[in-house]
Amino acid sequence: MKPTKEEYLLYVGNAFPHKNIQFLIKSFSKISKLKPKWRLVLVGKIDSFYRSLQKTAQELGLENKIIFSGRVSDRDLKELYQNALMYVFPSLCEGFGLPGLEAMQNNLPVVSSDASCLPEIYGNAALYFNPCNSEEMIKAILELDQNKKLREEMIKKGSQRIKNFSWQKCAQETLKLYQEVLQK
Repeated sequence: MKPTKEEYLLYVGNAFPHKNIQFLIKSFSKISKLKPKWRLVLVGKIDSFYRSLQKTAQELGLENKIIFSGRVSDRDLKELYQNALMYVFPSLCEGFGLPGLEAMQNNLPVVSSDASCLPEIYGNAALYFNPCNSEEMIKAILELDQNKKLREEMIKKGSQRIKNFSWQKCAQETLKLYQEVLQK
């Protein structure tokens, strides 16, 4: 089952407990009552964590509304980013938050947890929610869906924000740091 443009929310990554995907699924259960055509697409290697989430989805009667894609090719991932309604990142703790930046690079607005380093990484280019408050998450998702001006603004801010990050810049700054350490 392949969702069509703007019918689905997207999450990309593993399903370790700190990623808070079970919380996302339970919140999506409430959203799906308001938006019955919507789907939730979860992209990541199907492991024991994802299998546990599949059971949760089944228990909530969401087996036809949540798509567990497993791993996908880079081309398919790009297509998923480009056709989703938004990227949702409910993580409780992150080291960096690369998938949200990938979403921004593909002109996909981001709704993110306000935990850990995510506000520092995404800046004003994401809508934030408390990752332990389902109502806040739902409100942010629905606001981004219903407010087209806000959606366009988030896409524009994401396009600007992504310019702060590049592998070349990372390599240059790492090399500079190594050089400074070697000179001491």
